Amino acid sequence: EKLGYKAHHFVDPSHAAQWAQWAEGRVSSEDMVKLIATEGYTATAGDNPTADLFEEQMRQFPNAIVILSVRDTGEQWETSWKTLFNTLYITERGFSFTFPSFLQFIPLFRHLKAIRGKMGLHLGLEPFELTHGWRTKPQGWLVEQYHAHNALVTKTVPPEKLLTFNVKEGWAPLCAFLGKEVPNEPFPNANDGANMRRMRASLIVVIYAWIPASVLLGVVTWSAIKGTWKAAPLLKPT
Repeated sequence: EKLGYKAHHFVDPSHAAQWAQWAEGRVSSEDMVKLIATEGYTATAGDNPTADLFEEQMRQFPNAIVILSVRDTGEQWETSWKTLFNTLYITERGFSFTFPSFLQFIPLFRHLKAIRGKMGLHLGLEPFELTHGWRTKPQGWLVEQYHAHNALVTKTVPPEKLLTFNVKEGWAPLCAFLGKEVPNEPFPNANDGANMRRMRASLIVVIYAWIPASVLLGVVTWSAIKGTWKAAPLLKPT
């Protein structure tokens, strides 16, 4: 956005239901890309599912350019992926007596779970294999998927339309590729791992605290009502 684009991000509640229909096979990739374009978006951020649909976007917009975001090593990406999905797994688990999560009763969270299940299908993977199946895979499997995705992008996108970009490079190569002036401010550098760990801790607190908190609220409310009844004067008939 700082460079003048209206970017579509994955966590967009206004499109969650449509993306869930896409995940269920009821809406096509072509229609989803058209929806994004007709609503005025001029770029798709590096989130799934739009990152996996880069070929469909290029088919509809032949002059589109692609930025392939990379890490220093595949192992570094693997670590961040595991941190991310160890957090998101909490939002995707159903309710049980040992894990009293209410999140999957909320349509938005159900939609997001369905959408994430389609990540990696462009690599020939099964639903949810990339997001959670890695837990049963041998060490290094995620690194292989990272390199497979990058290789597919590099093979598919014409070199003159592709920038392979590491965020530690800052504004200069990105702005040069896009033909934009370098902003007079530092390049964003959020600590995603730390943010995810804080989010995970917060989610666990909410999941385990909402039942006792609700019970306590009910007790307090009932006590207040009883107190009101006792304090109210009795009206005797005249």
